[in-house]
Amino acid sequence: MRDLPNVELRHLRTFVTVAETENFTRAAERLGITQPSVSIQVKELEVALGAQLFSRLGPRVALTPSGRAFRERAALVLSKLSDACQAVQETEGLIAGHISLAVIPPLNVPWMPRVLGRIAREHPGLAVTLIEKSADDLEGTVENGRCDLGVGILSRSSPNLDYELLRTDALMLLAPPDSPFARRRSVRADEIVDTRLVMLPESYVLRQLTNAAFRAARVLPKVALEVDTIDALLATVVESGLCTLMPSVVLDGRESHGLRAVKLEGWGSVLEFGIVRPTHGSDSAPVRVFCERLREVVATQRPTK
Repeated sequence: MRDLPNVELRHLRTFVTVAETENFTRAAERLGITQPSVSIQVKELEVALGAQLFSRLGPRVALTPSGRAFRERAALVLSKLSDACQAVQETEGLIAGHISLAVIPPLNVPWMPRVLGRIAREHPGLAVTLIEKSADDLEGTVENGRCDLGVGILSRSSPNLDYELLRTDALMLLAPPDSPFARRRSVRADEIVDTRLVMLPESYVLRQLTNAAFRAARVLPKVALEVDTIDALLATVVESGLCTLMPSVVLDGRESHGLRAVKLEGWGSVLEFGIVRPTHGSDSAPVRVFCERLREVVATQRPTK
């Protein structure tokens, strides 16, 4: 086996930087060293390899055929080294940075406290900004770069976004413990024709999906109260003794309300919940960590059947 030439990482970094800038002075500025140091390191590398890597064209330099052959592989070595260092940092819990996150209200309480709690304990250098967004605003917020990723209902409507399914859930009748429906396993649409309901306002995506389910069942709902936040709506259900229609996931983390989820027999809509992020570009380490913790939290939950 041939002896390897005496090449150090500083030689590779300097060579790749000169190849990118095509100028020794600009390479020196980018690396934070002097121009003579750049020249010396390039010369040392050429001597070690036994080949000329650059052609000098006045102030500019251009790669020779040997330089072009070496550049791709040198860049790959540096990339692999960066990946290896990142893997160690992730293993040691040293990830640092910031991500901004958009979440729809139905998923905020069920998922976010557990995810953020784990991140705070395991990755103290990672900061997360959580912004609650309506379902119809969430995708635009991510697509326009105002948030790094979103967690919500998957519409699968934008070519500029990737959609990762985490959980499917059905619309259900949520009933307080003293409701006659609370002991039922399922309820037909015609059985709640005269049932007064607490609902989100018409402008909300969940309300629109609920209306669509009623239309498909050819039933006109009797809406008694409209409340525009999930927590206030569920508290109103408890205090009023009325029912509502929601995906069962909203009860995760809100067990103290004592509400029962009753299956809509033959007329409930199935919703897809998951992660939304930009199609182009690779995930940063903080984004990867957040998504991993979210998947783990969701995997511990079991949708109501």
